[in-house]
Amino acid sequence: MRSKVLGLAAAAITAGALTFVPSVPAGAVGGIDGGNISGSGDVPNSVDVAAFGSGDAVAAWARPVPGGTKVYAAIATNGVWGAPKAVTAAAVTDAHDVHAVANDAGDLAVVWNQTTGGEHKVRGSRYLPNGTWDGSTLLSPAVDIETVTGIGAGIDGAGRVHVAYQSEDADIETARATFWKKDAAPQFTDFGANSFKPSIDVNPAGAALLSYFKFTNGGSIFVTRRNASLGWLGPKAVAWPDKTTDESVVGLADDGRGAVLIGGLEDAKARAVVSKVGTSGSLGAVNVLSSGNTAIHRDLAVSPNGTLQASWSTYENSSYVIRQAVAKPDEGFGTSGLADPSTVTYQPHVGLIGDRRNQVVVHDDADALTLRHRTNPILPFSTYAAGTQDSGAFAADMDRDGNAVVVGVRENGLSSFVNADWLDVTGPRADVTAPGPQVTSKAFDVTWSATDSLAGLKSSDVIASSAAWNSGTFSDPEVVGSNLVSGPLHVSGGLGRTYCYEVQSEDLVENIGQRSARRCTSVPLDDTALLGSGWSRAAKSGQFNGTWTTTSTKGRTLTRAGIKAKRLALVANRVPNGGLVEVRWNGTLLKKVSLKGAAATKKVYPIVTWAGLHTGTLTIKVISASGRPVRIDGLVVAK
Repeated sequence: MRSKVLGLAAAAITAGALTFVPSVPAGAVGGIDGGNISGSGDVPNSVDVAAFGSGDAVAAWARPVPGGTKVYAAIATNGVWGAPKAVTAAAVTDAHDVHAVANDAGDLAVVWNQTTGGEHKVRGSRYLPNGTWDGSTLLSPAVDIETVTGIGAGIDGAGRVHVAYQSEDADIETARATFWKKDAAPQFTDFGANSFKPSIDVNPAGAALLSYFKFTNGGSIFVTRRNASLGWLGPKAVAWPDKTTDESVVGLADDGRGAVLIGGLEDAKARAVVSKVGTSGSLGAVNVLSSGNTAIHRDLAVSPNGTLQASWSTYENSSYVIRQAVAKPDEGFGTSGLADPSTVTYQPHVGLIGDRRNQVVVHDDADALTLRHRTNPILPFSTYAAGTQDSGAFAADMDRDGNAVVVGVRENGLSSFVNADWLDVTGPRADVTAPGPQVTSKAFDVTWSATDSLAGLKSSDVIASSAAWNSGTFSDPEVVGSNLVSGPLHVSGGLGRTYCYEVQSEDLVENIGQRSARRCTSVPLDDTALLGSGWSRAAKSGQFNGTWTTTSTKGRTLTRAGIKAKRLALVANRVPNGGLVEVRWNGTLLKKVSLKGAAATKKVYPIVTWAGLHTGTLTIKVISASGRPVRIDGLVVAK
């Protein structure tokens, strides 16, 4: 996931415990105060955080130490922060503009700006499996660069680090990019003289999207993308009829589609303007999202599935506010709304959005690090206060589940530190683990797993719907087990019915997770529901429903009309000299089934699986020679 950094920063790290902090209700969101993750010391000059997995993150910062500065990092697992470790083993000169990157495979890296021989150099370090950092790799050209500003970084699913920055040499500004594969020399690209302020985003597949400003036509934003096999494609200018500001932000979804947010000038006022970017690098029509006064501190967030959130600070109705607008994948932006109706001034901020349109906007308002959030677009935004900020740097990111993590510098002289907070926005993940596709008893257990990486699990509900063997429709879902702390749930089914189960779980801060995928099972029709003459019907212990239907005569048949099914299976006994039957559907042979083999009761023999629902009559006919036993126990009729 892409992280964002704002302001100046401070840090040192100690192991942190989770502390839950009440949050104004907005779809049951819980704040988790991770506390001081850096230990106290001099004021860090920059800080960043990158979330990965579910409830995991890496934070990095640089701070003055005797002899220079050091870069540090700390890692959170399930929301709990470990002790900080030095990324740069020894003090270096003026390390600053630190960036942390991470992917869901657990590849972590830190990128920063460092002075060497009086010139700025971009450097990077990777986290190793043994829990250490691998030193320092030069990620910018060794010569012909005097200063570096505005670093941005990302990492793809293969652990390849992508870096963008602006360099200056002999008064010539150049936007540049670096591509750094594991165990390979970095590759450098520049985008020509007089190119400024690049923004970069990366997706797991290895695509990268980059924008930058050039004084073309009085000032334009150009967009290019990097294809994993072709490299950087030709840049294209965003089609805005007037000049633009020199700042832009890009975002990239997992499927390769992205967007760029620019400040398009109209009547000398900057508008928040978004153009979507196709997988080939094509630019869509511009969407003007703001009106009225100037929109500044513009930001763009893109979720893994391509949901977009644009946000900006403006002044309206005698108040400074932060506005936001959202576009679902393949749809246009809706009308903008207020993310924060009153701030002390124009607010730099970090916007985040998840696949389920859970939104977070983080800003430093009156020296208080504030998270405005909502879990659903029909709800108002609420506030979680992450503590005093004292104008220090802060950064925020969102994991793939939609939980937000924010780190900020608490400035207090030589007792300064980095504080971390999680905002638990999403509920537990749940999965129905049993029963299987059919059961051979009317009484059976439903089991499930549910996990919540941050707050922890509170309880689960089991939801069921069912359909009879001769029906093509399911009943309405209903809760058959509520507020369950653990399983299994013991249930009893009806003969010939298909049951589909879902689980929905709640965490300890009352976030309700999405329903799990449905898992379906079928209770067989009893053998007594199959019609035929010349068979022996009897009660029999150990058989399904305590009965069986048997014969040893060739040519005997059993039928059942009016079946509606997607899948059929025969339940029968297997014996060493068992007979052979054929199964027909509306007169057409589906399968011949041998009941010969090692002795087994209630054995399930698959017959057919269709893509859609079929209606008809099933016939079972004995085709083996008379004298070989055929013992039928039931018929699975599954939807």
